Amino acid sequence: MCMSTMIERKTLIDFCAIKEPSIAYLIGILEDARATTLQRVEGIATHELHWQFAEGWNTIGVLLAHIYCCAHVFRIEFIEQRKLTTEEDAKWIPGCELGKYVPQLITNEPIERYVTELEESKMQLFEKIKGLDKTAFYERREGYNPKTGYNLAWVLYHLAEDEVHHRGQISILRKLYNLRAGK
Repeated sequence: MCMSTMIERKTLIDFCAIKEPSIAYLIGILEDARATTLQRVEGIATHELHWQFAEGWNTIGVLLAHIYCCAHVFRIEFIEQRKLTTEEDAKWIPGCELGKYVPQLITNEPIERYVTELEESKMQLFEKIKGLDKTAFYERREGYNPKTGYNLAWVLYHLAEDEVHHRGQISILRKLYNLRAGK
């Protein structure tokens, strides 16, 4: 995917696009979170993408990998309701957990690779979300909070919240990079 044109935000959520309006609403939120993330990194140089402020810090590329890895893991575990395969675990968990995995996540690959991964994870997630019925979306599940449990509505909100949080980190890293570069 070429990033030579500005990513456009969809500022109108189509509540009629999907049977359940609340699912359409959360898809709209996830779409906007992704569009603004892509806007934030549009045209970024590979060096800046993989620059670390200090040893052990996340890079912008690592944060982008975290975003798409979490989308895959959330889709598999919460929507498909299955355990990760050994291959999926090896592929997606380092990006979800970060920490000790940060060095292996700094790949020096260009932004286009990350954009492709972000788009693929979004398409697969949305395909599964659109297949949900109202009952599956709202039903209480055990976990997260022992008193209340959770539902998919919260899981998907949390996924959007996580992306927005990390986009803020991306913005800070870009500012620190420019400060160090004297820009």
